[in-house]
Amino acid sequence: MKMLIRYVAILGWVVLLAGCTKSGQAVAPVTGRITLDGKPVEFAIVTFQAEGKSAASSSTDKDGRYDLYYKRGVRGAPVGPNRVTILLDVYSAPKGLVIPPKYNSESKLHADVQPGPNAFDFDLTTAE
Repeated sequence: MKMLIRYVAILGWVVLLAGCTKSGQAVAPVTGRITLDGKPVEFAIVTFQAEGKSAASSSTDKDGRYDLYYKRGVRGAPVGPNRVTILLDVYSAPKGLVIPPKYNSESKLHADVQPGPNAFDFDLTTAE
């Protein structure tokens, strides 16, 4: 009888704790490629910002590819509309390489992240 009471008590705690955990936010994997005037951009920092949510970001590799990460190492970005900014890691990028403000501080880039895998390539230009 004691064993049954102990089992029921443990089961109750497990159910209670499972019910108290915060449900996960809808986040979906996002990858893509950044080019500037047709050439891949290494050392760019890509950020997706959904209104009222934490930002997801990534840096680009030598081929201009990125794979976004959200908070606590969760891969992806929040599902829904996101404002996108792209800037350079000034400490790592080659001198003279500049991404125009229209893609960072003045960015009007947006991406609508859907459930499931997403791919967003951004072909940037230096021309006005």
